[in-house]
Amino acid sequence: MIETKLVETVAQSFSNGKSIRRNLPLNSKLVIDQKLPYICVFRFDEVPDYHISSLLNTQGAYLLANAALDLSPLLGKIVEVATQDFKSYMIVELWSNEADNKCIEIWHPGDKISPTIEALEKGFYGFNSLLPGINVVLKDSNKRHPDHLGPLLPLHQLKKSGTLLVGIAIPPLFGSPEGDLEYPLFFRRVRRKFAKLIKQAAYEFVRVQADNKFEHYLMLGKTRLDNLVRSADRKISEISDKMDFILRVTPVNSTEEQIKFIQNGFSRMPDFSYRLISLDPEIEKRELFNLSLEKIEHPTLAFLLRNKRMELEKQLIMLEERGTRKFLHTSRSIFGDVEESVKNAAVDLLTDQIPNEQEDTHTIDAVDFARAAEAELDLYRPFFSDLNLTVKIKDNVNGLIVSGGELSIGKHLNISKRRLNALIQHEVGTHMLTYCNGHRQPLGLMYAGFAGYEQTQEGIAVLAEYLVGGLDINRLKLLAGRVVAVDSLIDGADFIETFNLLYKDYGFTSATAFNISMRVHRGGGYTKDAIYLKGLMEIIAFIGGGGNLSKLYGGKFALEHLPLIEELTHLRILKKPRLPAYLKLPQTKERLSRIIKGVQLKDLIN
Repeated sequence: MIETKLVETVAQSFSNGKSIRRNLPLNSKLVIDQKLPYICVFRFDEVPDYHISSLLNTQGAYLLANAALDLSPLLGKIVEVATQDFKSYMIVELWSNEADNKCIEIWHPGDKISPTIEALEKGFYGFNSLLPGINVVLKDSNKRHPDHLGPLLPLHQLKKSGTLLVGIAIPPLFGSPEGDLEYPLFFRRVRRKFAKLIKQAAYEFVRVQADNKFEHYLMLGKTRLDNLVRSADRKISEISDKMDFILRVTPVNSTEEQIKFIQNGFSRMPDFSYRLISLDPEIEKRELFNLSLEKIEHPTLAFLLRNKRMELEKQLIMLEERGTRKFLHTSRSIFGDVEESVKNAAVDLLTDQIPNEQEDTHTIDAVDFARAAEAELDLYRPFFSDLNLTVKIKDNVNGLIVSGGELSIGKHLNISKRRLNALIQHEVGTHMLTYCNGHRQPLGLMYAGFAGYEQTQEGIAVLAEYLVGGLDINRLKLLAGRVVAVDSLIDGADFIETFNLLYKDYGFTSATAFNISMRVHRGGGYTKDAIYLKGLMEIIAFIGGGGNLSKLYGGKFALEHLPLIEELTHLRILKKPRLPAYLKLPQTKERLSRIIKGVQLKDLIN
């Protein structure tokens, strides 16, 4: 029995819009994340079915109850409070359909099929993309509960309160008929689809039947991060931070080796040295896989955390493989190979009769660049005063590297003066700003980076160079050179062969050819450098197709994650980002409008 006092307490919390997580008698549980116009219910006899319980807890409001409990006082009170706000309410009861292992039954009140039932039918038919042969049957009946149990609420009470009760019988899809095997990967995919389709059906219900206070179906989901999510996110972000992956796979002696390489007539392989690895990859992997991500109720967050864990595992393996050919194979599994369209674009840029590298006598050094970077950071420091944003000139860095909130500048940096602001916006206005914006979010993944975020991130960063008027032909050809270098690496070229391809075949200077070859062959073969041009092409297509660039500055994520970012934004989990200062400039808006109208890569040359 559920005590009257508990029912009243729940009703008061629900009325005030407070989050409710209550343990009820007989191992039962009530969770209401926010004031919602619907609830999902599952009644169990002795032990809750794991799969149906896990489907249930993807929702922002659910009741997992022992069948011996009388739920009518509790549900009746919730309905009473909800209808004051929403005018109507929906209850979805789930149970197991043991009779047919591929038939999902939807029990509904009949008359004409409502948009809610249509949304459920369409959503469940979508399971066929995961497991062909699933059938969905609509059952018109006043009986919308398991055969061996009574109704959750009397029919007259449902009609009087304007409550829609829907029953969904789920077949045992998630294991072998004999019960000796389970299919966890399949179940995870089903669970994500289920989370979405129930919210879509609930949105159709409130749109038609109730006072709709929700602008989007995604607003009907979970809005709070529980302790399990926070702890897993914190641990994964800490391991990502601790790795300093780029620094650990970048040579510390590239300048010295370049001098030797030139002295030896480009004929002797450089011998690169790396920073000592101050963590044990085995221990970090154990920490990663001690995280119980399968227990996370929010399917979107579980998906993002699981994918990031997989990527971090690969990076930890790469640290163990650093300096061996195996490093390349794992790198390819993260970044993929060079797509034909990207390779063709690169070759077109490198064979256009324009010299692939033009000398610029007006250059600046590391000190001047550091001053400009500090001045740009001063624009953002007041908004991120809790972060230690630093610029350092280092002996053991070649070029520019952003790691977290630190911009490292190689002591021997020498760049075109015309390109100063472009590179500042690449490093500070993109990489450091998205890191800062990510730190303002409640998820550490937003600054540590979702799995596969680099391509989109580098695409935005290169686009920034164009938007501030500093993307020149040298830069585009450099990015193209990186693509053909990665392609040569994948085809089996060694350092000297890649160098000769760039130096002899494509006419880059020996310094540039060495630097590109070093970046590509570092660690044993690092394929990331192909994603700069690919990312730029991806972002141009995104903006040209009507995409909003400002949505991409909230943290470090890929374009493919935008639907997930929008979901978390609708749920008010994520905050709006601070945008780069240059986006407000008239010339930036003019250049963006050109991209919207449609441009080719060479049209981006400033």
